[in-house]
Amino acid sequence: MLIFAKNFILNTCRKMMREKTIEKIIRDFIAKELTLSPEKIGLEDNLINDLHADSMDIVNVVTAIESRFKIKFPDDTEIPYEGYTLKFLVEGVQKALKEKSPVRRAARAAKSAEKAAEEKARQVRNQLKEKHGEQQ
Repeated sequence: MLIFAKNFILNTCRKMMREKTIEKIIRDFIAKELTLSPEKIGLEDNLINDLHADSMDIVNVVTAIESRFKIKFPDDTEIPYEGYTLKFLVEGVQKALKEKSPVRRAARAAKSAEKAAEEKARQVRNQLKEKHGEQQ
């Protein structure tokens, strides 16, 4: 039980550190693009309304984030009513990184292989039916 508790605490601390690191990196990208002090950027600050970013600033920040984390925000990403905020960008990176995880990739690959195997089996069944029909 003690080992479980220790591992749980360590994993929780690691997760919190990753989240803080992601937040810091994105905050620094925003600060650099908008020439602001990182401390002036709050989690809920709207980049356009509160921090006076324009659309090109948003594109530059998103591009920098995608490049740094080797992810791609989907084109159909729904922007919340609050608009682009540090919190929105951090959550987007976390979601993209989770999707990119080896376990998820393996699951997608297994599902793809299963579909390919089903398609191949269907083709073989059809070929056997055709061959069997020709022999009669």
